[in-house]
Amino acid sequence: MSRSAGLLVALALVAVLVAGAGLAGCATEPPVDRANAAEATANIGAEHLRRGDNDRARVAFKRALSYDADNFTANWGMAVISDRTNAVQSARRYFEHALAIRDVPAVYNSYAAFLCRHDQPERGVEMFRAALESDNPVDRAATSANAGLCLARANEPERAVDYFRRALELDADQPTALTQMAKIAYHERDYMRARAFIERADSATPLAPDELRLAARIEKALDDPAAASAYMTRYNKAAPAAPRSISELEQARP
Repeated sequence: MSRSAGLLVALALVAVLVAGAGLAGCATEPPVDRANAAEATANIGAEHLRRGDNDRARVAFKRALSYDADNFTANWGMAVISDRTNAVQSARRYFEHALAIRDVPAVYNSYAAFLCRHDQPERGVEMFRAALESDNPVDRAATSANAGLCLARANEPERAVDYFRRALELDADQPTALTQMAKIAYHERDYMRARAFIERADSATPLAPDELRLAARIEKALDDPAAASAYMTRYNKAAPAAPRSISELEQARP
């Protein structure tokens, strides 16, 4: 054997011994519980997500997925972050994966809202229905109202009304259903009915600025300028950066 050949063999043996030593060292260390490591790391990500720190949450969730690609918390968390950052395809993929792991009503609701915002109302309503049909729905009234809202925004008021009515059967004070029913009645020129719904909504929860403007329009249509003015006063207090007068009400419909 030549001197150079002997050197190559020696180097190869050293490499094998080093590799063997590394394996021996690994054998003495306790194995990593990847599932528990993934869940612990995903929980850290969830805490960052609750605080609104998307970047740190993303790092934690991705690390969790490197331990266990099927970790439910990390997949749902990545779906939420992707939605927040308008990464639509990633959000859809993570939502679908999370639901394949565990069919949780809250995830159905989150995914449904995402689909409705991205012009997929039929698929969104399908997800809302899945949430309603699950064993432990989070809030049947709110879920029904959100399904109706999805359809209303897709210009399907008749189907939307069915869900709003279902929501009000479950909770007579459900605010989304009440304000949306008021809006639909107003556009149908059924002003007395619109007033009844908006007054019920106002009794249940403080009206948002756009809902106060709707209430003012309803009262103006019913020829009650004092009531319309009272709603507009409340609107201007709620939205001081964009004050409006009674005469401006018809310039932008709700």
